[in-house]
Amino acid sequence: MNLKKQISILICLVAVVTTSYCQELDPNSTLDHSVTKRTVTKDLKLPTRKETGKKRLSGKYWFVVELDGSLSEVAVKDSIGYGVDEQIVKRLLKAKNWKVVKVGNVPTRIAYELPIVIELDKK
Repeated sequence: MNLKKQISILICLVAVVTTSYCQELDPNSTLDHSVTKRTVTKDLKLPTRKETGKKRLSGKYWFVVELDGSLSEVAVKDSIGYGVDEQIVKRLLKAKNWKVVKVGNVPTRIAYELPIVIELDKK
């Protein structure tokens, strides 16, 4: 394959990745999702089981990791409710130094989906 064709394919791939690619966090991800979830959910003000009538709460959050490692376009995809979403979005917006994905050795902005499940205390 000649160099011109390789560059053309790489440009197309980068264009697709930067505009529409979304990856759910998984063990093969470039992000350490267990540390991410612990950091985002640490010290949240949570409702009780009695208030919610549930043992656990779950939600999904969507964001883009920019070329400088900051996050943008943070959004709630599947709401937890009870004021928890607002707390998580604030924390994600403050997050810095995320690992930038490289596609073909080219830094690329990429979207992620972060599922969060919170077990509520028995109180």
